[in-house]
Amino acid sequence: MIKGNLGIVTGGTPGPRGPQGAGPEGIRLSQGYSEQAPGHGRLMPLILAAAAIALSTALWAQDLEPPRASATVVPGKPQQIGAYPGHEGHPTKKWIATLRCEPVSYTLQHWACYHESYPHGAVAIEGQIGMMSPGGGNWYTNGFFNFALDDQQGRDYPVKTIRALDSGERASCEFVWELPQAWVRVRFMTIPGQQPLFCSIVQLPKTEEIATLKVRLACYPSGYFHDGARVGLTAAQVIKSTSKGELDPEKEWWMILYDEHYDLGVSGGIGGAGAITEPELVGKSTVEIGAYGCFWNLEAKSGGKELRFAFWNGLKLKNAELAPTLKPKFEPTLTTLRGIDFRPLRFREEVVAQVSSEFEKLLVETQDAEAEETTFKTTLARLQELRPTVMGDQPNLEAEDEYLKLLDELDNTLWQLRMKWVFSD
Repeated sequence: MIKGNLGIVTGGTPGPRGPQGAGPEGIRLSQGYSEQAPGHGRLMPLILAAAAIALSTALWAQDLEPPRASATVVPGKPQQIGAYPGHEGHPTKKWIATLRCEPVSYTLQHWACYHESYPHGAVAIEGQIGMMSPGGGNWYTNGFFNFALDDQQGRDYPVKTIRALDSGERASCEFVWELPQAWVRVRFMTIPGQQPLFCSIVQLPKTEEIATLKVRLACYPSGYFHDGARVGLTAAQVIKSTSKGELDPEKEWWMILYDEHYDLGVSGGIGGAGAITEPELVGKSTVEIGAYGCFWNLEAKSGGKELRFAFWNGLKLKNAELAPTLKPKFEPTLTTLRGIDFRPLRFREEVVAQVSSEFEKLLVETQDAEAEETTFKTTLARLQELRPTVMGDQPNLEAEDEYLKLLDELDNTLWQLRMKWVFSD
């Protein structure tokens, strides 16, 4: 018998979670039995189809929406850089991270040149993290986000990992570097219903000495025009090309960037962009407005370990519309930014607790589930062993990757039990 009322969705939105599939916030229909009972090979497609209908009906009956956000990462692949001055023929790697969301999706990239001639084996030639989409200008596609610890530039070190973290109620990914002074995590996030790309950069010092965390943001307002008339608008001043300015971190925590020559629709202009930072975290802030590139330089307060941002791009607004549209959004967005917990949802204890609770309920009503019970308990025990390391002060990327894979295994085992439960008498 196929059971039609599942009542087994936990944690909100159903659908994929993370780079490898579904989690406790949802059901995925792509996972089925890998083995078939003797004599049932021809029936299995029909059985799976019936199961899919039953599951879909149950979801519809519970009035659940499909996933609204997803994160994916395309791993770095070696390629040749070509005739790039000073780096001719060196091998490079490029990673692409996509945060799909409504109303705006963002695609980020990291590409670097890897060669033994570099002191640390790699260098990100044009910047550390680029914004590929929305594209065509504004936040630099090859490297709008760059950081340093004291005078150690992050771009001079190979990235340790780039991975998707959350999908479902939000989409997030992270970029991780290891420098001599500290580990550095840069996490990006999109939230359904909100336009900006949220960001947190955190340093995790290896010693009691805390380096000065610095971020340099690169923007080419409205497009990559070398003869632009760039403008940086803050709460206190208007800074035009070519000039530099000191900013008051407490008052000038937002910036709108645009070009007076290349307005939206003028010679390929795509319109300007905006950004905010969390002012309480900033100790120093300056801006450089050039005829080509514009740069916002920020330093964390003494002893500070984090900086936070929100970025707007792809607005498609005329210059005259930018400030009236964005300024009313800055304060509520700042409130949201302050309240975000950038830690992966999957690492939270309640995630495993929800899956375990659902598994135990189904297990009571399902026959011949000894194999699933054994696998589930073994996986759960290993997760509990790893948790202190995963939640520690210093990153352990191997343990974190294993933890994420074990969560996927937990999900798969739960799915197998769901299927047995659906067809049980």
